[in-house]
Amino acid sequence: MSGPRMPPGRTGGLVQAILAGLSPRRPPVPEPEPAHWPEAPREGPGYETEDVDVRRTGLVMAGLAASALVAVALMLWLMHAFTAGQRRALPPLTPQQTAVLKPPPPNLQADPYADIARERAAERGRLDGYALTEAGRARIPIGRAMELVTGRPLDPAR
Repeated sequence: MSGPRMPPGRTGGLVQAILAGLSPRRPPVPEPEPAHWPEAPREGPGYETEDVDVRRTGLVMAGLAASALVAVALMLWLMHAFTAGQRRALPPLTPQQTAVLKPPPPNLQADPYADIARERAAERGRLDGYALTEAGRARIPIGRAMELVTGRPLDPAR
C-alpha cells in the first residue's frame, strides 16, 4: 500500500518546513519521488482482477498433507524399529518372571451380593436353630427363648 501522494513542489516533514522558513532566499529543493509512486495511473483498476488458481492451491495442500503423512509414517517406523532392537538386546525372561501370579487372600469378591446373601442365611440359621455351644450350653431360637422368658421375672430366685 502506498501512502498519500504529495503534490510536487511541497516537501514533507517538519524539519524541512523549518529550514525552508529560516532561509527564504533559497528556493526549496523538491525531493525526488520514490520509485513506488507512479507518475501516471497504471492500467486496470489497481487491484487483482484474477481469481486464485484453485488447482495449484489444491496441489499445494495435497503436497503438504502427503508430506505430513510421510513424516508420521516415518516416525512410527523408527519407533517400531528402535523398540524391536531394544527388545532383541534384552536377555530372555526366566520362567519365574513369566509365571502367572495369584495374589494372596483376601481376594476381591467375584459376586458380593451372593456372598452377603450366603452370610445372612448362615446367620439366620444360627439365630433360628438349636445348637450346643463350646461352653456346653444349649442355644435355642430367639422366638422360643422369648416365649420361655415372657411373664417370668428376670431377677434370680431368692
